[in-house]
Amino acid sequence: MDKKRGIDLAIVCVCGAIGGIALFYIEEGSFRTAVLVVSGILAFVFFLLAIREGMEKGGDGSSFSKQSGPILELVLLSEEDTQLMAWDMYGKVSMVIGRSGKNSLADVDLSQSPHGGMVDEEHGVLNFSGGNWYVEDLGSENGTSIKKGQDGKIYRLSSGNPCIVERGDEILVGRNHLLIR
Repeated sequence: MDKKRGIDLAIVCVCGAIGGIALFYIEEGSFRTAVLVVSGILAFVFFLLAIREGMEKGGDGSSFSKQSGPILELVLLSEEDTQLMAWDMYGKVSMVIGRSGKNSLADVDLSQSPHGGMVDEEHGVLNFSGGNWYVEDLGSENGTSIKKGQDGKIYRLSSGNPCIVERGDEILVGRNHLLIR
């Protein structure tokens, strides 16, 4: 259970306790009725929020979407969105994105990509931590951006600030598009 759903259910319990106290310890009258009504309404609202959160998320906390599931592969796309190259991510904890050269061996070598000249030797890095993959720009000359699969918006990454990636997101390295799937 995630934190938000847990807090909603805790509020439901507190409202129920307040209602119980009002029912058994406050004498009959308008104050008792008001406390019972308000605590009942609040308990109902937060219960609905907890149920809605549960329906939007699976039992394990994963979002229901066509892009759900573990990240297994990184794919270099052409300008026509066809697959040019692919790199297996399963079982890895870190992958350097760049160009293999004298001073580095990139795990995701874009030197042969259509826009390989726009990629630094160590352009960016993908790191797996806490059950999630993160991408980080390593101070590259042409920058790294991420196009989120959920909303299609493009966000430019700042050096040293990792950003979580999900299935369906695209990492833009220079002018190269890397699809997370």
